[in-house]
Amino acid sequence: MPDRSALSSARLFASRARARVGLLVSAAITVAVAVATVGLVLAWLARPVTAFTTPPPGVSADEVATQIEVGVVALASAAPALVVLVALLAGTAVAQLARLIAAAREHETAALQARGQSRAQRWITDAGEGVTVAASGAVAGVSLAAASATVAGIEPRALLAQWPWALGTAVLLAAIFTVALRRGEGRPATRAAPATTAVLVLVVLLAAVLVVWQLPLARGAGFDPIVAIAPAVTLLAGAIAALAVFGILAVGWSRPAAAAPGVAPGYPARQVARRLPIYAAAVLLVALTVAQSVFASAYGATWQAMSSESAALRSGADLRVDTPPDPVTPGDIAAAAAIEGVDAASPALVSAVKVGATTAELTAAPQSAIGPVVTAAGGIIDKQTLSAVSSVEGAVSANPLPLGQDATGIRILADLSAPSVSPPITVSVILIDATGAPITVPFEPAVRVTDGGTATPAAEIALPPGTAPWRLLAVVASGGAIVSGGTATVTIRELAAVGGAALDVTGEVVLDKRTPTAVMWLADGGALARGEEAPPLAVAVTPAFAERIGLTLGGVFEFRYDGSGRRGVAVISRFTDAVPGVRTIIAAFAPMENLLVSQLQRGALIVPPNSIWAAGPASADEFSAVFDDRRVETSRPGIAAGIVGALVPGWWIATAGAALLSLIAAFAIVQTLAISRRRELGVLRALGVPPRQQAAMRAGELGGVAATALVLGVGAGALVSWLIVPALVRAVTPGVLPLAGGVSVDIVPLAAAVGLLLGGLALIVVAEAFGVARGARATIPGEESR
Repeated sequence: MPDRSALSSARLFASRARARVGLLVSAAITVAVAVATVGLVLAWLARPVTAFTTPPPGVSADEVATQIEVGVVALASAAPALVVLVALLAGTAVAQLARLIAAAREHETAALQARGQSRAQRWITDAGEGVTVAASGAVAGVSLAAASATVAGIEPRALLAQWPWALGTAVLLAAIFTVALRRGEGRPATRAAPATTAVLVLVVLLAAVLVVWQLPLARGAGFDPIVAIAPAVTLLAGAIAALAVFGILAVGWSRPAAAAPGVAPGYPARQVARRLPIYAAAVLLVALTVAQSVFASAYGATWQAMSSESAALRSGADLRVDTPPDPVTPGDIAAAAAIEGVDAASPALVSAVKVGATTAELTAAPQSAIGPVVTAAGGIIDKQTLSAVSSVEGAVSANPLPLGQDATGIRILADLSAPSVSPPITVSVILIDATGAPITVPFEPAVRVTDGGTATPAAEIALPPGTAPWRLLAVVASGGAIVSGGTATVTIRELAAVGGAALDVTGEVVLDKRTPTAVMWLADGGALARGEEAPPLAVAVTPAFAERIGLTLGGVFEFRYDGSGRRGVAVISRFTDAVPGVRTIIAAFAPMENLLVSQLQRGALIVPPNSIWAAGPASADEFSAVFDDRRVETSRPGIAAGIVGALVPGWWIATAGAALLSLIAAFAIVQTLAISRRRELGVLRALGVPPRQQAAMRAGELGGVAATALVLGVGAGALVSWLIVPALVRAVTPGVLPLAGGVSVDIVPLAAAVGLLLGGLALIVVAEAFGVARGARATIPGEESR
C-alpha cells in the first residue's frame, strides 16, 4: 500500500501557500530587494580604489599606496553600518509580513492543531516556507542586482564577489520570517508579548544612548562595533520615538474627531486608533525610511563640508607648495601668479614653535593676502580676526618704506671706518614686493678697509624678479669674521631708489667679534634706532593654545623656533577658532611683515617664508610643474578621504532599497487591512454612506497615516543627524580635523527621495480608495449588517 503521508504534507504545504500567495510573494520580493541592495552597496564601495592608481603631483607611488590602504581600512570599518541598516529594515518588513500571514491563517492553524499537528511539524512547515521564500527572493535579488549594476556602472565581477553577504542576508531573513511566523501562529501571550516589546524598545533606546556617548571616541582604524551599529540603532530609536508620537496623536485626534457631526472625520480617526498595532508596522517602516533619507542627505553634505574644510584648513589656501629647505622668493610668487587659473598668490611661513614644553604651529602670511588668498575653510577661519591681529598698542608694527611704482633698483652711499685691517664689509637690504614676499639682496662687491682708516663706497643693485611696487624693510651690515679686538663702523650716508626719490634712511652700527652682523635701519617706526626694548609680536591664538599655556587675552609669552636657537616674544591679541595652514588646534597666526620686524629686532637675520599659497581654480599638475614637480596640497579631500567618500552614494543606494522595502510592506499591510475590513463596506452602505464617500474616508485615513509618518520621520532623521552625523564622519574619514563640524543637508536629493516615497504611498492610497469604492458598489446594502 503506498505511503500517502509525504504527498499529504506536500499538498498541505502547497495549499497553504496558494491561499496566501500575495503575502508570500511580498515577502519574497522583500528578500529580493534586500539581497540586491546589500550586493549593490558593497559592490559600489569596492570600486573607488581604481580611481587613485595615478599618483597626484609630487606624491610618490609608495605614499599613494599607503593612503589607499588607510582609506580602504576606514571604508571597510564603515561599510557594515550600511549592511546592518538594510538588514534591520528588511528584517522588520519580513517579520511584519510573517505576522500578517500568521494572522490570516488563524483558523487554519487552529484546525491543524485540533487534527493533531505537532509542534515539531509546525516548525518544519514554517521553516520550509521561510526557506522557500528566502531562496526564491535571493534568486530574484541576484537578477535584480545584476540589472541594476549594469545601469550603475558596477562591474559584474565586483557584484559576484559579494555573494557571501547576499547569502548571509537571505539566511538571516529566512530565520526572521520563520521565527515571526511561528510566534504569530502560536498561542498569544497577552502579558508576555507587551513586556517583551517593552524590553526590546528599552534595549534599543539604551543602545542609542551608548552610541551617542561613545561614537565621538571612535576612529576608523579597523572594525568598530560602535560605528557599525550607530546609524541603525539611532535611526531605529528615532523611528520608535516617532511611532510613540504617532500613537499619542492618533488617540488624541480620535476623540475630538468622533464628536464632530457626520461619519467623517470621526470614523477614519477611530479606525486608526483601534488598529494601531497593525498601522504601527507601516508607520515604523515609513518613518524609518524617511529618517534614513534625511540621514543620507545630512551625511553626504556634512562629509563633503567637513572633508573639504579640513583639507582647506591644512592647506591654508586653494593650492599650496612647501619649499623647504629652499626659501620662497618674490620671483616664486610672481611665477605662481602667472599660472593660468591662479587669481592671487602669496608667501607664507608655517613653522613649529616651542612655548616651554608645548609644541605649537605658527603661521604667518602678509596682511594683504588674508582676504584674496587665505581660505575661509567654510567659515571656520575668521579672516576679519586675522586682519585685526596687529591693531594692538605697544606691539610690533611694521612700516616698510615704499620705493615707488617706477623704481628699478636701490643706490647706497655708506661710510666705513676701521682702526685696523677689516674683513670685507657687506651691506644688504631686505625688500618686500607687492605680494608681501621678502628677499635679502646684498650690495656688491663687499668693501675692505686695508690700512686702517675710512672708505666711502657707493653701490647700486637692480630690483630682483618680483611684483612691483617694492618696499624697504631693513638695511643690514655684515663684517664676516671680525678678528679678535677688531671693530668696523658702518654708517649710511645716502639711500635712494633708482627711478624714485631719496629715502629717509639713516643708521650706524659697530661690528665686532660678538656682533659680526647688525641691523642698521629697520622699518619699525624708529624703535630700534632709539634703543627701545623690543616690543612683543601681536598674534592670534586658538583657545586650545591659550588654555595649554595658561594665558588669556593680553598675555605675553616667549617662544622659540623649533630646531633653531631663534627666539621671540608674543602677546595674545585675538582668539581665533582656527589658524590656516596647520594640522593642529594648538596654533597661532601673525602678520608676516610684523613677524619679520620682530625677528630683526632680536637679530640680524630673518626666517624666510617656506610655502607658496595661491587662490583660484588652477590645475595642481600645472602648479607642481612650475615648482620642480613638488607636492601640491589642495583644499580638496585627499586620497584616503576620497575613498571613504564612496559611502555617500552608498548611503543613497541603501536608501533606495529601504524605500522599496517600505513600499512593499506598506502595500501588503494595506491589502491585508482591506481584506479584513470587507464587512465594513456593507455596514456603511446600510447606514447610507455612498461608495464615493467610503473611498474618500479610506483615502483620508491612509493618507493621514502616511503623511504623519513622513513628517515624524523627517523630524526623527533630523534629530539623529544632529546627534551623530558629525561624529560619524570624523570616525570613518581619515584627516578630518576636530574643528570641522556642524550638520549640513543636501536638499535636492532629499526632496527627490522623499518625493518618490510619497508618490509610491500616494499610489497605494489611491489604489485602495478605488478598491473600496468598487467593493462598496458591489455590496448589497444591509447584506453585511445582518
